[in-house]
Amino acid sequence: MSGAPLERFGAEYFRQHYGVTECRRFSQAWWSVRLYAGIARRLLRRVRGRRMLEVGCGFGFVLARLEEEYETFGADVSAHAVEQCRRLAPRSRCSVADIEQGLPEHLARGTFDLVLARYVLEHLREPQRVMRELATLLRPGGLFFFSVPNTESLGARWKGPDWYARQDPTHCSLLAPETWLELTRAAGLTLQREFSDGYWDVPYVRWLPHWLQFPFFIAPSALQCILARPVLPARCGENVIVIAQKPLGPEVRANE
Repeated sequence: MSGAPLERFGAEYFRQHYGVTECRRFSQAWWSVRLYAGIARRLLRRVRGRRMLEVGCGFGFVLARLEEEYETFGADVSAHAVEQCRRLAPRSRCSVADIEQGLPEHLARGTFDLVLARYVLEHLREPQRVMRELATLLRPGGLFFFSVPNTESLGARWKGPDWYARQDPTHCSLLAPETWLELTRAAGLTLQREFSDGYWDVPYVRWLPHWLQFPFFIAPSALQCILARPVLPARCGENVIVIAQKPLGPEVRANE
């Protein structure tokens, strides 16, 4: 993304800030991927769609789960990540792209049923402009599914500078949840649902043993991941997750 040199998103970046170079079964990353892929699958079925784009596709963990069923595309600013994605999700059409500099030409406007932006928008200096651009990729009735750090979470308030989202220097747009909803509406999209991913960044209470905190904080998140469907209240988690829809045009509504 603009303002962050591409080399900063190389292999060392992923190791230092996320510690994720693979998606081991039953790891925290595996459960997160399962959640997002499961919700994406349900959303595509809801709109009877086939074409999906993941912006900030990373190593392609989500795309790999969906490419057997759908026509999947990916874009990421990191050449290293896209190289890994092409290996893990060979059927997906993935490309290196700084979306703040413009969308890849092969992504035709008005043709996608779902655009997913997972842990991406907070890296952008002008997320409002990019969200408007991404909305143009959706067909009428298509869905925009994104997640961003929740600056009103317990972690943000209790951990201060140690909060996970403040540890990544490329996070340049840590905005209030309501601001993200306003930007969604400004992009011409209609809010469908807002939920969260729960409190997974234990410990939250320094003097309490970690194992005692897991049932209280992790259990709700684990349930949502097992079900692979949104169940947690909007502001009760480290990230705000939003599903929005591109309005149907008058000609589409008339034919329904």
